[in-house]
Amino acid sequence: SQLSKKKAAILIEKEAMMFKRPTIYSTPIAILKKGKLLKIIKCEDIWCKVKFGKYKGWLNKESLWGRF
Repeated sequence: SQLSKKKAAILIEKEAMMFKRPTIYSTPIAILKKGKLLKIIKCEDIWCKVKFGKYKGWLNKESLWGRF
């Protein structure tokens, strides 16, 4: 990601739940494991909308390390 202008991040939590909307009360979409490379679509406050494979959803910023 350092050679690309695309925003990306790596999941640093052991497991993280991806949600449909930027709240823990939203519908869960997927559970992601540590070390996954995610494309950042956008970030707001403490949440980032990410893409991983066929999944798009929101993760808490504290679960991520990278450029956002």
